Amino acid sequence: MRLPQIKLTPAEKALTKRALSLLASFTGITLATALASMFYTQLHEPMIVPKIVGMDQAQAESAVSSKGLRLKVTRSQYDEHVPLGLVSEQMPRANSYAKRGQVVEVVLSKGAPMVKVPPVVQMSFPQAQIALAGAHLRAGRESLMVSEEPQDTVLAQMPPAGETADSYTEVDLLVSAGPPQPSYIMPDLKNQPLEKAFKSLRPVNITIAKIQSEVRDDLDSETILSQIPPPGTKVQPKDNVSFVISSKSDENPKTRMAKIEFDMPDGNPRRLQIDVFDSSGTQTIYNKMESPKDHVELDVKVTGQASAQVYLNQEFVKEIPID
Repeated sequence: MRLPQIKLTPAEKALTKRALSLLASFTGITLATALASMFYTQLHEPMIVPKIVGMDQAQAESAVSSKGLRLKVTRSQYDEHVPLGLVSEQMPRANSYAKRGQVVEVVLSKGAPMVKVPPVVQMSFPQAQIALAGAHLRAGRESLMVSEEPQDTVLAQMPPAGETADSYTEVDLLVSAGPPQPSYIMPDLKNQPLEKAFKSLRPVNITIAKIQSEVRDDLDSETILSQIPPPGTKVQPKDNVSFVISSKSDENPKTRMAKIEFDMPDGNPRRLQIDVFDSSGTQTIYNKMESPKDHVELDVKVTGQASAQVYLNQEFVKEIPID
């Protein structure tokens, strides 16, 4: 079925044409307004500033331009924490807001400033650490070497004194471990009285750490039956030795309280050490700094035959018998 055709009069045709023209004009205006509004919004929309600290200049420019921002290098300065040529500071800061087209100002690092390495040889290790820190350097690897120089004395350094280096460069140090420790050959003390072992070993700072008893009525009490380490072994100060000694079947060593007294000599304050030896072994009962003429009095529990040995600054001074 065909719809009937509508015939417009010339006046109606003119009116329709005018209406379509107005509609097209309105649509164009609306579209232009929308586009202008979108462009204005994009132009003025706040942008999040990217973090560019640690980037080189090319990377930083790429990062800010992708956000519609511009980069400007304001200056260069030394910075021991940021390598040469990288961004060390930025303004505005990262994650803040900026307008499109705004400039992000940056500072480029010139790296760590060069400093002169100070001489630290013959200083103690703690003094060397302080001197290096004062010169904006750090103590690096510490190597130890046995030396006649006092312990902790710096023997050599690398880089050497007078060279220039980047700030906070590590300076490796060779440090004295002190003089070599003397060594002794363990004597054969078998069949000797325990007291002789004590008098032989304690003055060279070798400790009788353990004593065990074994009943042997055919021998005098406290006769050495065996020893560890064996004769001929190399021993050093502070090494421990042990003995097995004889005892009588009817013998029961008594434990008792004893008093030890010592008067400090004239001179400078010194470290006083008192070791007690009895049938159970050796023990240090006193180890303190004391002033001249101080009187030291101690009560100690001992078993069997006993005596005390006195040391000042680790040097043997005297033996005190204990009744």
